[in-house]
Amino acid sequence: MINDSFSRNTTIASLEVGIRGLMQRHEIIAGNISNAGTPNYIAKEVAFEDELAKIQRKIRYGNDIELSNTDDEHFSLAASSVIEAKIEISEPERDFITNGNNVDLDREMLILGKTGMKYKAVANMGKRFFEHMQAIIRG
Repeated sequence: MINDSFSRNTTIASLEVGIRGLMQRHEIIAGNISNAGTPNYIAKEVAFEDELAKIQRKIRYGNDIELSNTDDEHFSLAASSVIEAKIEISEPERDFITNGNNVDLDREMLILGKTGMKYKAVANMGKRFFEHMQAIIRG
């Protein structure tokens, strides 16, 4: 029996990290926007795409990660590696707009729109993935 759970688990885990990261980004942007007038508020950003892509490349091409299953019934180690992708929240260096606050509402609204589009795309990828799985199961 060929064990292709490696690719399925990695796909599911990648979708989960993408959705989780985009949801976290949405929350941070909402916080930035709601604090745009708060004195001395420092805007925050969320980054996870580079870390996720790096882990996916390592899994796909075998760089720096040794993965092995000792039994066909074990879950893939690849999926757990992807899920461990770090979602980093940082305070980027930006010019202060007013009274010690560095929230740029135009920038935040642009990122919010892009985040919404990415979320919709990842959700659609997940939907298509599970539709394909259903088709395979049904035969």
